[in-house]
Amino acid sequence: MSERTALGARLQEIVAEEAAAMRGVREILGQESAALLARDVGALPGISNSKADAVARAADLGQQRQALLQENVDPAQGGVVTSALAQLRALALECRQLNEANGLMIRSQRRRLEGALNILRGGQPGVDVYGRDGAATQPRRLSRGPLAAW
Repeated sequence: MSERTALGARLQEIVAEEAAAMRGVREILGQESAALLARDVGALPGISNSKADAVARAADLGQQRQALLQENVDPAQGGVVTSALAQLRALALECRQLNEANGLMIRSQRRRLEGALNILRGGQPGVDVYGRDGAATQPRRLSRGPLAAW
């Protein structure tokens, strides 16, 4: 087997491993979504750690792929690699969309929680106030004090 053919075969192998890693990320993002919907706070740290490990693995494989693409790969391998890379891009896009949806759920739940805490602390519900610099400022307190003090 020539060196170019060996590089092409290794590239195919890495792309297949990277696709498997991305499918793993997608699965973990699904678990994260389910935990967020169920408000299973206890599951989130483990899922977050798993997600970080899976993303790191996929990123490492992506770096290996990029390094091999710098090599002179056998053009006969191009069609197979091109198809695998297209599938990999589709997986990456799907993972990105799932991650963004999960982030949106997290931000939404956080806003609801902050609003509830604001009410309990005696502030106005759901009022976001921003200063001239665009930074959030503390909401105005009601004159009665915290709800717990009533």
